[in-house]
Amino acid sequence: MSGSSHSAVSTADDAIGQTRIVERPPTLTSRPALFPTGVTILKALVVGRWLAWAWMTGIVIFDRGAIRHPVTAWVGVGATLTLTATATVLVRRRPERLLHATFVASEVALALALSVIDGYVFEDGHVFGTTQSIATQWPLLAMATAGVAYGPLIAGVLGALVGPAEWAGAVLNGVDVSEPRQIVSIVATSLFYAACGGVFGWQARLLRRVEGEIADRRARDEVGRVLHDTVLQTLALVERRVADDDPELATAARQADQDLRAFLFGTAGRRVDDLEARVRAEVERVRTGHDTPVSVSVIDDGCKLGDRSQDLVARAIGEAVANALQHALASRVVVFVETDVDGQVFASVDDDGTGFDAAAPRSSHGIDESIVARIESIGGRVEISSSIGDGTEVCIWSRSR
Repeated sequence: MSGSSHSAVSTADDAIGQTRIVERPPTLTSRPALFPTGVTILKALVVGRWLAWAWMTGIVIFDRGAIRHPVTAWVGVGATLTLTATATVLVRRRPERLLHATFVASEVALALALSVIDGYVFEDGHVFGTTQSIATQWPLLAMATAGVAYGPLIAGVLGALVGPAEWAGAVLNGVDVSEPRQIVSIVATSLFYAACGGVFGWQARLLRRVEGEIADRRARDEVGRVLHDTVLQTLALVERRVADDDPELATAARQADQDLRAFLFGTAGRRVDDLEARVRAEVERVRTGHDTPVSVSVIDDGCKLGDRSQDLVARAIGEAVANALQHALASRVVVFVETDVDGQVFASVDDDGTGFDAAAPRSSHGIDESIVARIESIGGRVEISSSIGDGTEVCIWSRSR
């Protein structure tokens, strides 16, 4: 029974532990998933579109003397108004649609078109001048949308197209684009918007990943709380009730409890790389369901034990604490751990419980197997000082003297 229980828990834990979320780069034909912070970003982009549209409208109105094709300019204003109004409706009702290829492609195409017609609608010499462009911040907004939707690579490639679009606008504006300074300006524009698209996409990907980890942690904590109040308490009860009558079942329950806690509370698949963390984790594990205060002091001045040896020491300490809580009726337990100049470990688990005759033969193998055998397997030793009515102290050395 115990063997099958342990196997089932281990198999389940292994199956869960081997699950990995693989983040694949999105493509233009894929439908990107919308994450919570993404909604906030989309709302901010809608505000930015309204501001850019208002600024663009002001340019067309106040610079109308320099505009030679006003109809085309107002068509551009109308197109941006249509896109902005559409984005406003979608962000309230179906924000995920703002990340689909249709909308992203439309906004990028509009931004590139505005960069081209900017040279067409104004009098010659406007491009590369000091006057405002009707494209205003539309290329930047489009790269932000593309970055949130499709990541840094695609947004970066799309951003690089802004330079050629402005080159076309310059040709329509009668500017000699063969001059070195004009070429440098166009190349710099491409690099700038490519970098903007890459940064927007990179930040969006980081936010999506962080939010996924936070959501996973919250879900795990919620499941952990539920299981802590049900399954883990039951396993602890089984362990205490059958510890003397069925040591094998008690061991299986303890192992199942440990494996489940390791997964639920984040130790599975993650290295706990210091002695203090290992000791405290083991003490917390065995304290579940007990109100007895346990004081833990760890002085680690450079433990030189390997991972396996540190784990065995920590588990032996945990078993000593568990014995004090379950069998000794102790009102307090004191755990002290320190490393010596050679990096070896000494540990003491002292309680004021009922105690027992340490010299008498023990009917239970819990101490011998769970504490003594573990420490001796790494070349250490254990001394148990106890007498009836006078408490117990378990001393552990990781290396025999």
